[in-house]
Amino acid sequence: MANLYHLPELPAEGSSSLSGDIGHHLSRVLRVQVGETILLGDGRGKTSTATVTTVQKGLVGIDMGGIAHTPPTRPSLTLAFAVPRPSRADWLVEHGTEVGVANFQPLWTERSRPQGLRADRWRKVARAAAGQCGRAWLPEIHEPMELAALLASPPAGTPLLADTSGSPIQLATDSSDAVLLIGPEGGFSQTERANAEQAEFMAVKFGAHILRTETAALAGAAILLRDAQ
Repeated sequence: MANLYHLPELPAEGSSSLSGDIGHHLSRVLRVQVGETILLGDGRGKTSTATVTTVQKGLVGIDMGGIAHTPPTRPSLTLAFAVPRPSRADWLVEHGTEVGVANFQPLWTERSRPQGLRADRWRKVARAAAGQCGRAWLPEIHEPMELAALLASPPAGTPLLADTSGSPIQLATDSSDAVLLIGPEGGFSQTERANAEQAEFMAVKFGAHILRTETAALAGAAILLRDAQ
């Protein structure tokens, strides 16, 4: 399946052109040819097939087809995670996007306070992953926030806490929207865990072993979204 290329806004049906990063990528990297078709989307459910009409350096002329609309996938999952080291955070966002995570909420915790976090980098990672897997809706990548702030006002959905002492996740959840809270290396502190329980986050586990932050995030997302439509 061809990649889906996301634009801030889709051109209207008929003749148009693509410039900037996407124009450069299509003309100079992929070297598309006149007559080829490409898939375009706006990241908010609208997609269209376009036929290449001209190719110049950094500029691709297209004939836009009709626009289709894909509804958001349900259930919706918010992944609230203590940020691991940069390469692992990139991996988490990339593969979480492929699995279908709707919202990524990076967290600062007592044991995880990395500096120089850039949500804009993760948005680029997510955009590339969404294009590769043909995802019509881009996930929301939120700016990092304190765990205490999230617990004071949790996002909508069944609140779940990844913890090896919890119940098996497949027995503890249904097909409703969910918020999955993932701790840092070494886990949440006793105070943080108590605060999460007070905020009615239910402890769930994904197996018998202790998982890294990014592994737990992806395993939990895959289980919770196994029946997503």
